[in-house]
Amino acid sequence: MPLPTPKNDPPFARRVGAMPKLDWVALATKFVMALHDVSRRNPTSWRRISAIGARTGIKGANLERVVAVVVAAGLVEQRADDPRFIILTNRGWDLASSVGRYGA
Repeated sequence: MPLPTPKNDPPFARRVGAMPKLDWVALATKFVMALHDVSRRNPTSWRRISAIGARTGIKGANLERVVAVVVAAGLVEQRADDPRFIILTNRGWDLASSVGRYGA
């Protein structure tokens, strides 16, 4: 019987503490939805990236990458004078509203 490896034993990765691959689309969607939720009352307010990260559980380098992805996609605008703050763009509002409305 061969020794377990990640290729022949999927639970092996969990036993040895390997991190599963991240689904960047899901993380970006989660981030935009959280920003949408906190911005509903005052859509013109800039929000701290760290606060949205804390709300979603996305941290460190993953948070930086998610922010880069959503900014590049045009869903979020990063403040020019202080890049720690973000706001949803019209495109981000449209996406978040449609996801919330249709549950997709």
